Amino acid sequence: MEKINQFSIQRLFLLIKRHSIMNMKTWLIGFGALSGVIIVSALLQSFATGNFNIESLSATGISFIFIAGYLITSMAYNEIHTPARGQFYLILPATTFEKLLSHWLLTSIVYVLVAHALLSLVLIVAGLLSALIFSTSMDFYNPFTEAGFKNMGVYLVTQSVFFLGALYFRKNNMLKTLLSIFVIIVALGTIAGLFGWIILGEFNQINEENLPPQGLELFTVIIPDIAKILFWGLTAPFFLIVSYFKLKEREV
Repeated sequence: MEKINQFSIQRLFLLIKRHSIMNMKTWLIGFGALSGVIIVSALLQSFATGNFNIESLSATGISFIFIAGYLITSMAYNEIHTPARGQFYLILPATTFEKLLSHWLLTSIVYVLVAHALLSLVLIVAGLLSALIFSTSMDFYNPFTEAGFKNMGVYLVTQSVFFLGALYFRKNNMLKTLLSIFVIIVALGTIAGLFGWIILGEFNQINEENLPPQGLELFTVIIPDIAKILFWGLTAPFFLIVSYFKLKEREV
């Protein structure tokens, strides 16, 4: 008999299947509503301009993907915040890591790939309708390009913040997560501003002309490189590790 404290791919997929079945109806309704908005917007745009602008429509779709993804992620752990259902979820025969990984995979990698593929399909439908009704030229959206994969990467990193928020906050998870992000950004901006003022003097004196080469390199090369490393390499792992211990705490 397989031990529960050992990682199991089979249990992981069963958990993903369970989450999918429980939320499929809500997801389909949301997808249908957003698809309708995109298609109607495409037809109105074609009617007004006589063109099918794939760039603006795909940008709108990507914005929807981010917002919907954050919302789905924020609702991922609503089950454990409900007393009766929460007790049942916490005693499921699976490890903490499997429970965490199943939710994260479903709301991050699986979601972003499926969402972009569906966006491409919706834009094909919108393009066909526009071509049939308004005789516009057909254009196709390919999400699997360098820019597309970068958008997906940005989502995967930023989504981890809302993933922790889903576990940490019991109600209004997304709004509270957004408020927390705003407060942290303001605090960090204030600290950085004070640090810069202490080191370099008044802000209106900081420019390329009066900064020494070392200072110019610090602001144009070193700090941006450090920010990229922190964003791409440490942000998601940090929030996922904290999420793991938060879920572990709830189980205890």
